[in-house]
Amino acid sequence: MPGKKRPQYTAGDLHLNAEEFIRDYPVILSTAYSLRRSLDKNTVYDFVIIDECSQVDLATGVLALSCARKVVIVGDLKQLPNVVDQDTARKTDLIFQSYQLPEAYRYSSHSLLSSVTGLFPGIPKTLLREHYRCHPQIIDFCNRKFYHNQLIILSEAQTGREPLLVYRTVAGNHARDRMNRRQIDVITEEIIPQQKLETADLGIVTPYRNQTSALQQALQGTSVKADTVDQFQGRENEVIILSTVDNEISGFTDHPNRLNVAVSRARDQLIVVVNGNENEKDNNISDLIRYIEYQNFTVVNSELHSIFDYLYKGYEAKKRELLSGQKQKSVFDSENLMHLLIREVLSQDEFSKYDAVLHFPLRNLLPDFSKLSAEEEQYAGHYATHLDFVIYNKLGKNPVLAIEVDGYGYHREGSRQNERDVMKNKILETYGLPLLRFSTTGSGEREKLINRLKQL
Repeated sequence: MPGKKRPQYTAGDLHLNAEEFIRDYPVILSTAYSLRRSLDKNTVYDFVIIDECSQVDLATGVLALSCARKVVIVGDLKQLPNVVDQDTARKTDLIFQSYQLPEAYRYSSHSLLSSVTGLFPGIPKTLLREHYRCHPQIIDFCNRKFYHNQLIILSEAQTGREPLLVYRTVAGNHARDRMNRRQIDVITEEIIPQQKLETADLGIVTPYRNQTSALQQALQGTSVKADTVDQFQGRENEVIILSTVDNEISGFTDHPNRLNVAVSRARDQLIVVVNGNENEKDNNISDLIRYIEYQNFTVVNSELHSIFDYLYKGYEAKKRELLSGQKQKSVFDSENLMHLLIREVLSQDEFSKYDAVLHFPLRNLLPDFSKLSAEEEQYAGHYATHLDFVIYNKLGKNPVLAIEVDGYGYHREGSRQNERDVMKNKILETYGLPLLRFSTTGSGEREKLINRLKQL
């Protein structure tokens, strides 16, 4: 009746008065996992609609099915399935192999969606063909590539943005441990300012957790949402940047379901960041790049460079040419390249009062060890402890800046060398000497060095 107040229920009533609750509130929203225990354990629902079923594991799905008279399974086999960790897969496979069961019941290989469609191939199926979310030219790629042109694209462009772009980094081995610092630099220093992106409307997806963590750290304090493609499934943003990470695209990154999810997260603009190495294979990522180029959208060659790019095998001849004119003072090409850059910068009139020395012993730099702990004193006093470079004033001979070159593999977080780096940082801070660290996976060393020298 109009104006009649709906009854109020307590949490305890959900179990004690489940029938009355359903009569008054006939639509229940729940996770698949919690549905069975949301109300009285004997409650059976007339219909259970389970969404995103490609992400629902078999055990969780069975819980939802156990309290349903009829069920509607909603999902997309072209998107990513649920993730089963190796230990769980091993244990459940042992159980599966102990019984003669259809393959569709294998927990490690099937989501609820793939299991049901495998067990009951004749059940009615409806393809939700009408698409309203993504820019027409974004979803058109997915339609052609993954859905055999079955989708009816009814969306419209919402802004004047170019819907598809590609940014290529300069060639090089920028990816390390499933993290690509150069692609992060391209995103923060080129894409966001050049495309005038509002961070509230921006999402960044990547295949790997390590890249996600590095992105979140780089964009700390902003509203940018950065996550793995797998975690972004079911979500969307006006603008999506896809950071592919790999030096050479791997099967994991190139998986068709993963790419389909990544592309279709973008409502209005998709920006793809790829390595500039000339090793494109015939794969799904390269098909996306070719589609973007065929549609005459912009392909940007990044202008972010690093002196350490010359360590890449593709630049071997250029590296030899660069280093041939100077006496090799280090056994590491990374340090010789940095020495070359330092000399070039200090040759400018603005910085001509400075000079640099390579491999300067730390114990010779400190006036005394009185401010150090016993461990720090032992480390600083060791004959092998040195600074890669010390820049000093020519007239007073006083040091003004220390520079360290950090090879990624040797100085990675958690390594023994990383612990020494932290100690060295603290010692130099204690004695008031500024320190610049340059990772061999970074970029923009010349600009950073000049900016720091201007601050002295």
